[in-house]
Amino acid sequence: MTKPSNLFMDEKKKEIWNKYCGFLDLSLAEYMHIQRTRLMEQVQFLGNSKIGKHLFGSSLPRSVEEFRNNVPLTNYEVYAPFLLEKREDVLPPGEYRWAYTSGRTSLSGHKWVPLSSRTYDFLGNAVTGGMLLASSKFRGDVNLEDNDKILFTTAPQPFISGFLSRSAEQQTNIQFLPSLDEGEKMSFEERINTGFEMATELGLDYFFGLSSVLAKVGEMYERGKKSKLSSKYLKPKILSRMLKGLIKSKIENRHILPKDIWDVKGIITTGTDTRVYREKVERYWGRKPLEGHICTEGGAMATMAWTYYGLNFYPESNFLEFIPYEEYLKNKLDRNYQPHTLLADEVRHGLYELVFTNLLGGVFTRYRIGDLFEVIDLSDREAGINLPQFRLYSRTDDIIDIGAIARITEVQIAQSLEYTQLRYVDWVARKEENDEETFLHIYLELKENGVISEDDLSRVLREGLIKNVPEFPDLEELLGCGHLKITKLVSDSFAYYKDFQLKVGADLAHLKPPHIQPSDAIMNVLLEKSRRK
Repeated sequence: MTKPSNLFMDEKKKEIWNKYCGFLDLSLAEYMHIQRTRLMEQVQFLGNSKIGKHLFGSSLPRSVEEFRNNVPLTNYEVYAPFLLEKREDVLPPGEYRWAYTSGRTSLSGHKWVPLSSRTYDFLGNAVTGGMLLASSKFRGDVNLEDNDKILFTTAPQPFISGFLSRSAEQQTNIQFLPSLDEGEKMSFEERINTGFEMATELGLDYFFGLSSVLAKVGEMYERGKKSKLSSKYLKPKILSRMLKGLIKSKIENRHILPKDIWDVKGIITTGTDTRVYREKVERYWGRKPLEGHICTEGGAMATMAWTYYGLNFYPESNFLEFIPYEEYLKNKLDRNYQPHTLLADEVRHGLYELVFTNLLGGVFTRYRIGDLFEVIDLSDREAGINLPQFRLYSRTDDIIDIGAIARITEVQIAQSLEYTQLRYVDWVARKEENDEETFLHIYLELKENGVISEDDLSRVLREGLIKNVPEFPDLEELLGCGHLKITKLVSDSFAYYKDFQLKVGADLAHLKPPHIQPSDAIMNVLLEKSRRK
């Protein structure tokens, strides 16, 4: 594969932009033509394999309409007998890498997912395109250069993010801090600390990872925990960078911030926490985070444009269908009900559950992963993009419904906590009930044993919920104020939980409890230190 670095001369910038970001110029009709054409190619490719025969039966669909009418919606349990043992004899011919995920949507407790060579290559395309878009101010603005430095703070192989970084490395001449070979031998904390130390000497052009990591680092600088010069800063390049940052911060009469030290070209993030920490990241780092969407079964799926408005789904990676939220609710109440789906040119403003079919040699067909997306607009007028604009809303199992009035998501609770300006370690929330009522119960561990009563915690958090959950005032007006309960966890409750999980051999994805609706078993461990107090 030709690396895009060979195209970084001025006369080739249009070519590289079109290669990685050109889909944003498509009309909706052109977009749908790609979707429909690639789907029928995928049906033919998959249909002759054992897993394809299992999905399609004895007769392959001859049209998109026949595909949607005759092929059932699926989840991982349909594929588990073939994939959990990593059987390549059931797959279409080709080379595969196996990605691992500990997703909650599998009854087996984990998933193995085959990545075709085309899916793997597209992961690198998405990273390259993300760097282009994150560092651009307008269409065709190419700022990606050879030997740009990138801090990649995600999980290593066999997680999908590890394949994402490896594919990007093979397609570009960007420099990872630390190198992928070294970084994969380190713990998550070691990799981040080493990466930032290297960036202080070598510079930093791009960041790929979680917004919460950047926000945490920025907070440490803001509180003065990173502003003191020490012996490790005596190298000329480091000393020059730090002194320049200190002078800038002194002129503005504040602590040094990351944006004083690094002039980052672009920040690429994934996940719902980008909405929570977007303002903090921009304040600390001087750039907005560009959000993308990836998942293990679907690979690289969507990206924002240079306007940072909505997510644009790639037309060539997955065939997309959308279950309207009303249809999702009908199916939730009646598992035998077959929900109706819409295509990308049929959606309107509102909530939808995503259904996708791999188009790059994968196996997942009409697959439900449990992600809810909101259509926020039918185009990005500022960018001149004529494709529907999406926002990741929540997982279907990450919504707490109180009194059939307030639909509260993980993002909204996180935003409410940020609004309070409380310094906290972590939190979980559950829908619980007693003999009298159903309520939202938030368990919160404060940093440095914060001195605040649970009554005051409840008051300030209620203010945050009123601001960030549109239905919350209606809930309190109709049902009263007894539908929120706060429990302050003792110090090191989440650290105890992590240590417990490590002792029982839990993998990386299960070292922290889920924020929404953790099980009784999880809560028993998390509350252990509080019971001992």
